[in-house]
Amino acid sequence: MAGVDVDLRLGDCLEVLKTLPSGSVDAVVTDPPYGIGYKTGACTGGKWDSVRHAGVRITGDKKSFDPAPLLLLGVPLVLWGANFYSDKLPGSGWLVWDKRRGIEGMEFNRSDSELAFITGRKTVSTFRHLWHGLCRDTEVGQHLHPTQKPVALMRWCIEKLRLKPGVTIFDPYMGSGSTGVAAVELGFNFIGCEIDPSYFAIAENRIKAAQSDAAERLALA
Repeated sequence: MAGVDVDLRLGDCLEVLKTLPSGSVDAVVTDPPYGIGYKTGACTGGKWDSVRHAGVRITGDKKSFDPAPLLLLGVPLVLWGANFYSDKLPGSGWLVWDKRRGIEGMEFNRSDSELAFITGRKTVSTFRHLWHGLCRDTEVGQHLHPTQKPVALMRWCIEKLRLKPGVTIFDPYMGSGSTGVAAVELGFNFIGCEIDPSYFAIAENRIKAAQSDAAERLALA
């Protein structure tokens, strides 16, 4: 785990991309704004939506997402929400996150699964991990972002790419930092970008904590 480098940037990822040296990114794992105009609290009106993330809109989600700048990097990719912009993607494999594990019989008022595009594969793989309101397999009570992904899910995504040790993973839409935490836990370098200062601070704290935990485990090994 020694030597894991983390570079976090606050700002517009398209502008940050212009500043990254050629060859500094070896893979992209991200959950971008889908272009669906998502607004929390619009569907359920439940306590969580109305109190903690009332009316929050995801920056950049008013317009259709264009994956072209990330595709041009020519590196392995995992892009969540890809079913919303599949017409802009080359043919490849798919990852499915089934969020209903253990409560399959419950009727969901939102999507019960999410889809990601993955390069280098032509198959469909499924990750089953409960994540529905307060019902979660992991990170119980840690409601940090309206579209937060489990660290366990992002670890699985990274592992599906079968990357070489020591490479650098880039998340241009870092949110609360789940991809960064997963990358650090797996021993990969990480570059993360987030445009919202409040979520950037959350991601920074989480990733720093993951680095400290990794260093402690290494010292005890």
